[in-house]
Order: sequence, then C-alpha cells, then structure tokens
Amino acid sequence: MRLWIDCDTGFDDLIAIGIAATAKDYQIVGISTVVGNTTLDNTTTNTLSACELFDLDVPVYRGAARPLAQAPQTIEGLLGEGGMGTRGRKLPKPSRSEEKTPAIIALIEALEEGPLSILATGPLTNLAMALNLRPDLVRNIKELVFMGGSATSGNHTAAAEFNTYADPEALAVLIELEVPMIMFGLNLTRQVMIQLEHEDQVREVGTEKAEILADHIGFYLRLVEKEKGKPMALHDPSAAAYLRWPECFKVEPMHIEVELAGKHSRGATVCELRVPRKAEANAQLATEADGEKIMEHVIEVLKKAAS
Repeated sequence: MRLWIDCDTGFDDLIAIGIAATAKDYQIVGISTVVGNTTLDNTTTNTLSACELFDLDVPVYRGAARPLAQAPQTIEGLLGEGGMGTRGRKLPKPSRSEEKTPAIIALIEALEEGPLSILATGPLTNLAMALNLRPDLVRNIKELVFMGGSATSGNHTAAAEFNTYADPEALAVLIELEVPMIMFGLNLTRQVMIQLEHEDQVREVGTEKAEILADHIGFYLRLVEKEKGKPMALHDPSAAAYLRWPECFKVEPMHIEVELAGKHSRGATVCELRVPRKAEANAQLATEADGEKIMEHVIEVLKKAAS
C-alpha cells in the first residue's frame, strides 16, 4: 500500500518516520511538512535530516506555513533548538533539498494516482487544503491514521491536544468530508511510554547513528525533570506503530467532533462516549495499546536502523 507522511518534525515525528520507513506493507511515496512543533523552515529541514538518518530516499515537500484560520502555533521553546533538542549530537545535515512542488499539489497528484494511506503526525492543514481544492479525492484515501486530539484531557490546554489546537478547522474539514480516519489521541499515546532504559538500549549499539538517536531520546526524557529524567508518552510513534503492529492496539468506531468556538475548549476533540451512544460513528478511535510490547518493537527498529 502506498503511504504518505504528513509531519511537523520534532523528536517524536523523527521516531515515527523511522518506524514507517521499515513498514514492509507500505511504500512511502512522499513526505509533506507543516508548521507545528516548530516553524515550517525547521520542520522541513528536520524532515530532510530524518530521511538522511534513516537512509530514506523519499521526496520531501514543503507544506503550509499557517493554519487555515488562526496564527501559527509552535512549541519550539519546549522542544529545544529548531524543535529538535538533543543532549549532544545533532541530526545529520541533509544531503539533498526539498522538492520544488508545493506539498498541497504533490499530495493531490499522489491521490490522483490511486488509493493512498496517510500518516499524519502534525496539524492537518495540508490535507484539509488539498481536499478543499479536490474533495472528490476523498474516495482515494484508504485511511488517515493521525496523532491528535484526545478522548480525555488535553496537553496544550486543559481541553485540547496540541495538533488539533494548532488547526482545529483543518480537522473539521476532514470530518465534514467524511475522510476515513483513525484518531490516536492522548488517551492512547499515554499508554506508550519511553523510559531511561530505552535510551541506554539504543546507545549500546555503539554507532554514530545510535549516539544521535540516544542523545535525542535523552533530551526528550528530560523535558520535565531536567536532571533525573522521567518516562514520557511517545505520541506520534504510536500512530506509526499501528501501521506496523496493529495487533498491539484496540480500535473502535466512534463519533468525533472538534470544538471550534469554545473559550476554554477550542481544539478539543469531543468523543461520543455516552452509554448508550447518541450519535453514529464517523471515525475510529484507538482506545487501548500494549505499551510494553510496542516499545519492544520500537527499540528493536531503532537499534536496527542505528546498526
């Protein structure tokens, strides 16, 4: 199956790209970038560097620098320099450049060619813009697997997860167009935790690539507790892991809407959890994950990529 990755590459997008790059059932045909974790310039450079690190020969397209209806949101101050903080070694400098074709056009062309799965790990601006131009191409989206939203609480605000807060109108467009989607929200990603021992396991490989990956893992683990570090949820890689190891997840039909107007709840995803449910499903929601097994798989992938 052909796969398109849409991302705002910071640390967890980096790991998600590494996971997707080794998914045997998928052929990555393109990667688009979007403002989100950091500026569009940074997410594009970081994506090219991620491809360099994982020896991934895939075209990278520059996408939207702004959300559909609000000022750009970033969390660069939290994630370190360029949105890609490290304890030491930086990602390799890209040996090639982004494509000249804008991401929106490239995504439309990829959809015109036939069925396409999409992994989205940032705000959904690019896909919403493409489908606003060509809503007929929804028919060629096999599935949209996206990290965003939450069936419980938020992280950027008390109610909203960052990706959906950064461009809630984009998600609203995709819901209105009935894009077949699976949401991997905070309720799921908080079940998949990366820990200090995982940093050590990757570093033990002993190569330059292993040191680079371990230094970035180490920075992420120390976002909250600078000295000792603490386990952290692995957000974007959880969505990518579903492409590789779907047996590790429970997914169920769900009615999902996104709040556009709330003073305290803008960007929140509202999931129909009442019993009995009052609205028909319009999406799927990932609800359970075997976090320990997923982390075993993820570390195995990273160690292999670093060897």
